[in-house]
Amino acid sequence: MIGIGPGGIEPVRRLKVADSVAAQLEQLITRGDIKPGEKLPPERVLAERFGVGRSSMREAIRVVEANGMLRTDHGRGVFVVSDKKTMPKLSDLLVFDDFTVPELFEVRLSLEPDAASFAARRITAPEATDLQRILTEAENPQLSDDAFVKLDAELHRAIVAATKNRLLLRLMESIEPLFFKYSHRVIKLPGRRSHAHAGHVALVQAIIGHRVRDARTAALAHIREVERDIVEHLEQAAERK
Repeated sequence: MIGIGPGGIEPVRRLKVADSVAAQLEQLITRGDIKPGEKLPPERVLAERFGVGRSSMREAIRVVEANGMLRTDHGRGVFVVSDKKTMPKLSDLLVFDDFTVPELFEVRLSLEPDAASFAARRITAPEATDLQRILTEAENPQLSDDAFVKLDAELHRAIVAATKNRLLLRLMESIEPLFFKYSHRVIKLPGRRSHAHAGHVALVQAIIGHRVRDARTAALAHIREVERDIVEHLEQAAERK
């Protein structure tokens, strides 16, 4: 037995069950036991095979998804998309060429809640139908992330158009290229796509129901949830270092 004195090693973070499962799952993928394009067994089955609870299994899947190796398709399941880690870096999530994501959030928080409340007051029946059409297209699990992001932008643009305020629409269109750039990066975060769609559903339901206060609240909650997803990812990445 190798003797280790009290100062011989540094304390390390206790390995959670989910981290251990995630490491094993990543190993299965990297050595080719599960190949890109293949669908994982249901969460219940995986939990039984790994001998862990479903909550730990769910967290492990989120970790591997955050590392860019899995993709959750709403209504279809979890698929392997890569046999290599491509975890978003801090700079990828927070800093762009000429602006930061916090700056974009400040602008969105200034524009979108008001836009949602105006739209709830002024939306027409054809505009409501168009919003519902976008939601229907976006919930298709076979959509690529790129197609989902385009529908995301189309939805937000349609909401602002429903305000009948041309200046507000011009302001929204001016930040749309930045919105695209940021969305293509954060859409890869675990659960982000399903969270985004759920937020869109709540927002559209409030707007077409002419519930002005609820529309404002839904717009605010939608943006805050993106912030929480980013913060959670960064905290988990820091813990794994």
